[in-house]
Amino acid sequence: MTVVAVVVDPPRDGLVLPALPDETPLSAGEATRLYEAMVSDALLAAAESGGDLLVNYRSDEQLPDEHVPEDADAEAEVRALVEDVLDDDQLGDVRIEVQVGSSRSARVGNTVAHLLETEDAGSVAVLEPDVPTLFRKDVDSAAMKLRRSETVLGPADDGDLYFAGFKAPVDFEGALETPALENVNARAVDAGHDVDFLATRRRVRSGGALRTLVSELRARRASGRLVPAYTTALVEDLGLRVDGDEDGEPTLVTE
Repeated sequence: MTVVAVVVDPPRDGLVLPALPDETPLSAGEATRLYEAMVSDALLAAAESGGDLLVNYRSDEQLPDEHVPEDADAEAEVRALVEDVLDDDQLGDVRIEVQVGSSRSARVGNTVAHLLETEDAGSVAVLEPDVPTLFRKDVDSAAMKLRRSETVLGPADDGDLYFAGFKAPVDFEGALETPALENVNARAVDAGHDVDFLATRRRVRSGGALRTLVSELRARRASGRLVPAYTTALVEDLGLRVDGDEDGEPTLVTE
């Protein structure tokens, strides 16, 4: 069985999705609500899949000082979000654990190595929480690919990754620096792994990515297709839609 580690930050204004208030009509508080919604959809996709869910969060000690208020409690904030989303049965199975390491590469590498080498997990997948159109069926499809390949990667925009699955460890030192996709792939090839890939998806961290997401969600909803429940509900609550400005360029507006 695959352990699906969803890597999250405590949902705090300015810490999560920091570019959106400058690039979209969203305030910092609304950007935080969007992050919470996307995390919620990622948690559901993982919890409802055939894998085991691990919520892997950054502690206050790992966060920039300006995002650690006096009463900060990263674990409590993350746990509250998880408990709001999952039902009692799912909560009985989920694990919530702090990340270990001084960089993204170190934290992800330590999680993967610990699960594979110490806990003898059959396979481990690391999932970023800002790809809300990744559904349960996609998580299960990725797990099936891991039965045939030692490494499975989900390419994101700008050479990044939204998903990285492994049946055996690779060298993660600096691997998630730009371009993470090429770096992790090279480490997997160096380790003798057969590498497979998922469909490319955009991580929603910029105004352009949010415009793409909003338009897709509205189209999918109008066609009666599957949508991520929490993210779609927030988009509708905020009245977000894509329109053309006076030059015909796409812009995100609120109704």
